[in-house]
Amino acid sequence: MKIAIPIEAESTRVFTRVGRAPRFAIYEDGVLLETRPNLHAHSHDHEEEHPGHGHGRSHKGHGGGGHGEGRGGRHGEAFEAYSPEEVELHRKDLGNLNDIDVILCRAVGPNMKEALEQSGIKVVKVRKRDGENAEELIANYLKEEKS
Repeated sequence: MKIAIPIEAESTRVFTRVGRAPRFAIYEDGVLLETRPNLHAHSHDHEEEHPGHGHGRSHKGHGGGGHGEGRGGRHGEAFEAYSPEEVELHRKDLGNLNDIDVILCRAVGPNMKEALEQSGIKVVKVRKRDGENAEELIANYLKEEKS
């Protein structure tokens, strides 16, 4: 089973929001295989630099820069309303996760959650106490799964 965890750009520290995480740590059987870029986060970077190209609308200026980047606000309310069009845009950005079975995350917006589920990826919400970095989080998750 392959598991993805949203992480920061230069470390394996868990990034709170799936859609804005710079990278994903990819694990199989508890072993780190690789890290991959979050194509959805990159589409937001492009949209903020070139409004009107790509994602559909800019999220900048909604209290803290985009989807909240792990701070403040609730995804789907002040940041981005649910819509089938947004789900489809999110789903297209998940192409490099097509071999993933589970994603462990602290926070995920309604569009991204539905896009992940439509792509066959099980969304498992975790808490900060489950691990500050991907290594701790995957170890605790697998330990809990075996119980």
